[in-house]
Amino acid sequence: MHATRTMLLASLALLLLSGTISAQSTLPACLPGGEAYVTAQWYCDNINQYVAQIWTTWQPIVFIAIFLAFSIAGVIFMTGAALKNERIRNFAIGEIYEAAATTIIAVAFLFIAAVLFGILPAFATGPINPYPFALSYISSTISTTQTAMNNIFQVAMIDQFYGSISTAVTVGGELNIGGQVVQTIFFSIFALFLIPARAIVYLLSDGLLILNLQFYLILFFMYTAIPVFLIPGIVLRSIFPVRNLGGIMIAIAIAFYLIMPVLFSVSYYFTNTGLIQTLNTYAQQIGANGQGTEAQTNAASPAAPLVTAVQGLQNAMGSFWLSILFYPALIAAISYESIKIIAEFIGGATRTSGKLRSI
Repeated sequence: MHATRTMLLASLALLLLSGTISAQSTLPACLPGGEAYVTAQWYCDNINQYVAQIWTTWQPIVFIAIFLAFSIAGVIFMTGAALKNERIRNFAIGEIYEAAATTIIAVAFLFIAAVLFGILPAFATGPINPYPFALSYISSTISTTQTAMNNIFQVAMIDQFYGSISTAVTVGGELNIGGQVVQTIFFSIFALFLIPARAIVYLLSDGLLILNLQFYLILFFMYTAIPVFLIPGIVLRSIFPVRNLGGIMIAIAIAFYLIMPVLFSVSYYFTNTGLIQTLNTYAQQIGANGQGTEAQTNAASPAAPLVTAVQGLQNAMGSFWLSILFYPALIAAISYESIKIIAEFIGGATRTSGKLRSI
């Protein structure tokens, strides 16, 4: 009974693999009228074709690896049957089930990707491609942050320059009236504008570094998740000694190719408009009110335009750091936990030897 079920499972898995690899590019959900085509046409027009193209290159290697896994498991099973060793037979049956699971992962990946990466995100963000959306938002935030830093830096340099000029108008050789007036104005500018502006520039520069890190991290996994992690992971998962490593690589591909960009697109969908508008507004105010001598006259009193603009940027720093630090850190934590869960689910050796005895 064991032998019949085992061989039927192996034959079915191999037939499923050989019969569906050639049809990977024609995923039914991506055909006109299919669920993925209706809700996320961008996925069918771009991502699905990209995945299918890479899969076509790798499919002979994957097929050979899975076929060898079934062959080795079959040899072990026959050896156990010949020796009448129940432990060897149960181990071989577990290996056949693992090879079948690898086959299912290989066959169903495009469908899983269409559901997770195309259909499910559409319910949260609409028919929006998470990758261009997230990258576009980060790029816009980087550009706006650079503009704000540049405007603050230019105005601050003008104020620092005029503040460094020493003037002296003496009366009777003792009283420095002009120097005192200039120093009093500069101290006011220094306290009300330069110190807060310098602190904001430091915060924005740190945020700019984090934004660039996020941008290139998403870009990196967009191009490497499938050819570097997913497909080699499927191959390694079919080999018993490195099965856990293969499961981890598959989990990394799923987490960083499917989960992370979707979470970024959802979080940025709700935060991008207000933050970018706020940064743009105050950056334009600083640039418009900091030309020439206005850099001093508009920064010398608590109600001056440059001072109020810097205060507005200070108030926006909470939303800025929430958007570029808290949400990405939360997304990274979720992605990491997803890797652990997925790797444990699909990467570990099946512990079914005790259960299989009752079959």
